[in-house]
Amino acid sequence: MKATGNPGLRCPVCDTADLRPFYAQLGVPTHVGILWPTREEAVDCPRGDLDLGYCPACGFVYNTGFDADLNAYGHSYDNALHFSAVFQAYEQDLAQRLIDTYDIRDSDVVEIGSGSGHFLGLVCALGENRGTGFDPSYDAEHAEPLPARVQVVNEYFSREHVDAKADLVVCRHVLEHVDDPAGMLRSLREGIGDRSDTVLYLEVPNGLLALRRLSVGDLIYEHVSYFLASSLRTAVESAGFEILDLRESYDGQFLSVEARPTQVPQAPRPTAPDPDVLADIQAFDEHARKRVTEWADLLDRLAAADERVVAWGAGAKAVGFFNVLGVTTDVDRVVDVNPRKQGTFLAGTGQAVVPPDALVTDPPGTVLVMNPYYATEIGQMLADLGVDANVQTV
Repeated sequence: MKATGNPGLRCPVCDTADLRPFYAQLGVPTHVGILWPTREEAVDCPRGDLDLGYCPACGFVYNTGFDADLNAYGHSYDNALHFSAVFQAYEQDLAQRLIDTYDIRDSDVVEIGSGSGHFLGLVCALGENRGTGFDPSYDAEHAEPLPARVQVVNEYFSREHVDAKADLVVCRHVLEHVDDPAGMLRSLREGIGDRSDTVLYLEVPNGLLALRRLSVGDLIYEHVSYFLASSLRTAVESAGFEILDLRESYDGQFLSVEARPTQVPQAPRPTAPDPDVLADIQAFDEHARKRVTEWADLLDRLAAADERVVAWGAGAKAVGFFNVLGVTTDVDRVVDVNPRKQGTFLAGTGQAVVPPDALVTDPPGTVLVMNPYYATEIGQMLADLGVDANVQTV
């Protein structure tokens, strides 16, 4: 449906323009990472509305229909990616690069939204550092054991958690969940105080990729904020940080910033987005609807041919994809390598999450790969299992 927006709502990042509506989707699951134990609970999960608007001044995209009261993160939440060998290699390289670039050795590291503490533990192990993470979903009972020099606190981060000892502050895939991202960054800057050598590493999904690949599965309720390079730069610099590096990574799926504290500016100075990007945003609704129709038609053809179809990857992309298509029966299983997800059911549409070896006794004809970056890894796993299936990337 066409977005209606929230007339008069100012951009939460630069505050220089009203948000302009461009895309809406009603009744999407409010959480993509909840581990639902039954199909009934998964289908009956809490829902909210996507009503996306964009800022013409900085390119920030925001869900104007977001209600923070519908989002709560606890022990039943798990969106870990590090069970993939491809993602493990990415994190290993990232941790080593941060250590080498900024000499993070025998240092104090703070991570906001640390999940199980896996990446924090990696940075501390490689650099012999001390680490403290903060995450309300941390579950010590199911998490991997942490090195002695690492602890994760089971609570939300606040400015008091960053003190003068923090040499590196890491915040990966958290800012997009925050309805006031600029305010969070300002609070973080205040917490760092006068220490000018603290390094900040931020990582968020690349909003441009979703817009240009028409990846409707990347549009989820949990992500109230979507960043282009222009809006991420604006948010970071206006909070009082000097950007040392801003780059795309992970096949263009992530945007990252490395920064150090500087003087807080008197007023935000928005970085204007490329005019072509604004054109992509304005055309997104029409083009995305056509893409959804194409996928629905393909699944209908496969069902008519009695083709057994499974999906691979029970994360955000799968939840977004199946919910926008309304698919509940044509694809009834989703494979995931995360053992905590296996035996649970996908939010909103209720597909059973199964381990890879479940395909051996009940092989599919087609495997839908939710994230194209994992296609080679998944193809190899299928070959190792002796499963001969057509691999189709979404």
